[in-house]
Amino acid sequence: MPKKIAVISKDELSKLHVGTLMSRRDALLKCEESFEISDQFGHTGFLQDDSIEFKNTIQWKQAYEELKMELSNRDNVPSKFERKLIRKEKAKQCK
Repeated sequence: MPKKIAVISKDELSKLHVGTLMSRRDALLKCEESFEISDQFGHTGFLQDDSIEFKNTIQWKQAYEELKMELSNRDNVPSKFERKLIRKEKAKQCK
């Protein structure tokens, strides 16, 4: 069972590093679809605290939309392949 994800505000999201935002995105995507189709038992499927566990909740949908909006406002972080190309170009210019 994936960990429960804390609900955080837009202001808190804006203060996070891009890597942290991407980790949060991965955690949100790993959430189970719904309580009804999960293998969990022992509770009603509705959490009493402010945490996210299932994708079919309003909290998950809102958290994911806010995260996507925050990421769309950030600069592109080059991928491993892009960084490699940049290093090769710099090396060619230094020769």
